Amino acid sequence: MSLLRNITSGLRSLFRKEQANRELDEELGEYLEMAADEKMKQGMNRKEALRAVRLERGSLEITKEVVRSGGWESLVDTLWRDLLFAARLLRKTPGFTLVAILTLALGIGANSAIFSVVNAMLLRPLPYPEPDRLVRIWEASLKDSDMRNVVGPLNFMDWRDRSRSFEAMAAMSGGDTNLNIDGRPVALPALTASPEFFSVLGVPPLLGRTFVPEDGLSGRENEVILSYQLWRSQFGADPSIIGKKTLVNDIPHTIIGVMPESFSFPKLKSQFWIPMVLERDDKAARGRWLTVVARLKPGVSLSQARQDIASVAKYTAQVRPDFNYNWTANVFPMLEDATLNVRRPLWVLLAAVGFLLLIACANVANLLLMRGTSRYRELAVRTALGATRSRVVQQLLVESLLLFLVGMSVGLFVANFGLHALLALIPQDAPLPRSEPVTIDARVFLFTLLATLFTAIAFGLVPALRLSRIDPQEALSQGSPRSGVGSGAQLLLRRSFVVAEVALALLLSLGAALMLRSFTRLIAVDPGFSSEHLVTMHIWTSPSHYSDKLKRSQYFQHILTEIRRTPGVESASSIHFLPLEGSMSGSCFASLDQPPPETAGSPDARFLIIGSDYFKTMGTPIVAGREFEDRDHLETPALAIVNRAFVRKFSPNQNVIGRQLNVCWTVNNPVQVIGVVTDARQLELQDTPEPTIFLSNAQTPMYFASLVVRAQGDPRQLMRAAEAAIHRVDPDQAVSQVRTMDSVLSDSVSSPRFQMTLLLVFASIALALAMIGVYGVVSHSVSQRTQEIGVRVALGARSLDVARMVLQEALILSTVAVALGLGGAFALTRLMQTLLFEVSPTDPAILFATSAVVLVVATASAIFPASRAMRVDPMVALRYE
Repeated sequence: MSLLRNITSGLRSLFRKEQANRELDEELGEYLEMAADEKMKQGMNRKEALRAVRLERGSLEITKEVVRSGGWESLVDTLWRDLLFAARLLRKTPGFTLVAILTLALGIGANSAIFSVVNAMLLRPLPYPEPDRLVRIWEASLKDSDMRNVVGPLNFMDWRDRSRSFEAMAAMSGGDTNLNIDGRPVALPALTASPEFFSVLGVPPLLGRTFVPEDGLSGRENEVILSYQLWRSQFGADPSIIGKKTLVNDIPHTIIGVMPESFSFPKLKSQFWIPMVLERDDKAARGRWLTVVARLKPGVSLSQARQDIASVAKYTAQVRPDFNYNWTANVFPMLEDATLNVRRPLWVLLAAVGFLLLIACANVANLLLMRGTSRYRELAVRTALGATRSRVVQQLLVESLLLFLVGMSVGLFVANFGLHALLALIPQDAPLPRSEPVTIDARVFLFTLLATLFTAIAFGLVPALRLSRIDPQEALSQGSPRSGVGSGAQLLLRRSFVVAEVALALLLSLGAALMLRSFTRLIAVDPGFSSEHLVTMHIWTSPSHYSDKLKRSQYFQHILTEIRRTPGVESASSIHFLPLEGSMSGSCFASLDQPPPETAGSPDARFLIIGSDYFKTMGTPIVAGREFEDRDHLETPALAIVNRAFVRKFSPNQNVIGRQLNVCWTVNNPVQVIGVVTDARQLELQDTPEPTIFLSNAQTPMYFASLVVRAQGDPRQLMRAAEAAIHRVDPDQAVSQVRTMDSVLSDSVSSPRFQMTLLLVFASIALALAMIGVYGVVSHSVSQRTQEIGVRVALGARSLDVARMVLQEALILSTVAVALGLGGAFALTRLMQTLLFEVSPTDPAILFATSAVVLVVATASAIFPASRAMRVDPMVALRYE
């Protein structure tokens, strides 16, 4: 009996379940028939209506299964089913899917590309063992401890011998050096480094050995270490190269090692390394030219190292007061020091693309809200059939997550393309702080994934929560999906997203406008010379051949004479540091009627060593007196020329022509001032010209010089002819960095141009997305108010009244957004202060012009919806419900 009762109960339960399933199928069928009829009333033909209903049926079948089964067996199974349904839903709405994915791909791709650069330059550890212990040490003024000045050799030796915080310390000096390759000298970037250099960095060689302490002693055999790139390109990757000889500056050097492919030093390019010999002699006591790197001892903090080096600097000031008075030293982390000039610009660019991503996400959130209106009945039936609000939210979140992940996948391809475009914008000769490759590595992928997940949840949750708040009874009793989900709070939410988009677009546009204005002012600066028709090139003479000053002086004069004889050459001269390449020398000085100058206590000025006719060649006007001529040579009295900045600071309202100066740097004292020249920019175009003393290369000959040649026509056609003239004087003279002065000028502003270009691109994309957002909201509003517009027209409203009503909505949204954006601009644009040249971050003209452009563009995006509203037929509109 018990068994019979159990069987009877089971059959009754099965019958009730089957009856419930039939009732559920009937309800679904009735709803779908009603939905098809409704869509046909809206103007669809039967085929289109059935296609739309079929999409809703797929969603409702899943909900029906949930109601029948009473829940999924596991969370994973639930998510998997939701994922499959989300994929099917996106596939059946290709227009929405394509727009959303492309929008997300732009935002995510731009962020990934810029973060790749930030990661490679600022976040990735330096490629050395325990890089956090590596520091750079600079000399600094007591008045400015953050100053970074090159180091005097005697000071370096005292730091190395007396400090207690460092495991090892090394000094180096870089520049082009002649290396003999296949019987011909080639000028290549090289580093002369103290023997501790490689042990400080902790990088072993690929072949052979690195320097040992004995290599820094005078009288040792000359040695050289090759870079991997030089070893492969010029020496055929010969594995037996160790011990072979090569000529460096015409002196035989033994190759003792080859460094690994990945080895480099930040900001100092080098193809080979030679040991530096430092001794406590008169040469070491004069001047500052060394760069110092050190490795902290384990457990020593940065503050302890700073206190230690400051105490040693105090000692050097006591023992050499004439050289170190008012000087100290400071320690900086090596990564921070190497990336100092690019740190803020890169963070600003990353913040800019972050805004772009927020705009893209807000756009997609708006699309999800508007699409939710078309799924109004589907969500209502889900709820009516027993789906809880959390279940509906889960399904909608999974749909958003899938959409964002697909957008991320496409965005990574965009990032890869964008990264190549970014790197192409950087000039090949631009001094990047690090030489490691910029790639989309695991850290960039993780950043992209986390950013995608965060934005998917943050911007997918709001539409999901809003769309899940449905009253099934009210919803199913309505004849149109334009009520309920599509009204009130949801409309306010969509408008809020649009306001945020336009406000962020305004911030990006303001940043781009400020950078554009700054850049136009920068390139409008008079550099103090004429760059047109100028060719420049660099030569480095061999110390072994031209150690004698007279011979060296005559050698440069012979080269200039031969170049001037070349057809097409108007004039030619030389300077030891070419303008706008970021290098310049400094020296103390004193008038002849004053006590002899001291390095620490006397006034100082910049100095440059130039050839005869330099100012004529550069097109720099002489204000008073004359410039150096061929008759000024080593045997005649020493001469000098000063610029206007020198006169303004040291001899205002005085005639300096004929004044005699003692200059610390040169031994040819005193020098007599024979001319005053117009100020010219030397270090960077945005820097104010500093007081400068010009000395003659014929009287103070350097081992190296940059030649400047003015052509009568196209300077590029003169490049080979000028090189040939040099080789007629000395066939073995290496020539490097042959280019026009126009390219030097262009490269000098490459960094601000790069920042401006990127911000303009980001601002353009942001404005386009904001326009799409305004258009979407206004267009959807017009479709929701079709019946209202029909009633207005039926009651006598003119087409212009209808257009004004639609445009007014866009204007109000844009005005609110511009007001909010301006409020944020006053705070955020101040962060750009150091990136701007002669432009205030709160420039009223730029604020007004940019706000007006954004306002007009955002409002104009409502023109098409307004024209559509003007064409509404009242008879059709009144039948719309």
